Amino acid sequence: MQIVHLNHECRTREYLLSSSNLKPGRPLILFLHGMGCTTDWAVDETRLLPFAHEKDFVLVAPQALRPKQDVPARFLTNAPRWNDSGRTDPPNADDVGFLDAVLTDALARSGADPNRVFVVGFSNGAAMTFRFVAERAERIAAMAPVAGHCQVEKPGPSRPVPTLYVIGARDPLIPLRGGEIELPWGNRLVRRPPVIQTLERWASGIQCSAVSLIDRDDRELRVEHFPGPVLYRCVTVHDLGHHWPGGKGQLNPRIGGAVSNTINANELLWNFFLEVTHSS
Repeated sequence: MQIVHLNHECRTREYLLSSSNLKPGRPLILFLHGMGCTTDWAVDETRLLPFAHEKDFVLVAPQALRPKQDVPARFLTNAPRWNDSGRTDPPNADDVGFLDAVLTDALARSGADPNRVFVVGFSNGAAMTFRFVAERAERIAAMAPVAGHCQVEKPGPSRPVPTLYVIGARDPLIPLRGGEIELPWGNRLVRRPPVIQTLERWASGIQCSAVSLIDRDDRELRVEHFPGPVLYRCVTVHDLGHHWPGGKGQLNPRIGGAVSNTINANELLWNFFLEVTHSS
């Protein structure tokens, strides 16, 4: 991958761009890492780079800002994070504008198909995925947030966007039923809402039913969909904690809980994007 530098809000920011194949017209996946991560670590953890080469799509992985820009990123003490809510949380960045600029630049550099742009994110990156699509739906063909909440109170994207949501039933940081958790950043106690609140809020935003229909429910997976004008599917992995499904599982298990290879998220997301593309 190559590092690309962009000037945004009088700051020099960067993203990673897969560059082994310059054939025009390929799909593009915008990948947003979780809180505390660097793009290098997250791309390695998810195994997305070799997968991009295998499936022949352009991978774009932007870097979130860290609170102290003059100090290297550290998972616990100087954690990069996305401004996923629009509130004035540190570092108070215009991340929607930055991602917009990243997409424009990456499409121009790679010659990728602007009608096949997909966005995926993990944890805080999943929350940022919700926010970005809520504000820039016209640029995105489909989305796939993994293990994160929608922090936008009343999302109203300009058009319904096909959505695949993935969550682990044993996730200690995004518990299915909600409740009080201890964050690794400052050991703070916070209360998380049930995941169903995010699913229902997003269903309303993309004009789908808030009541799901079950497609599969066994010892491994629960798969459900929310009927509506676009495909909206939720996959719950019963033995998964706060990790990328099928990834390397490098996050400390004291923080992330159980690692699972029940599904491979890369294959799951890619097949969903193909399904959406072929049905449109």
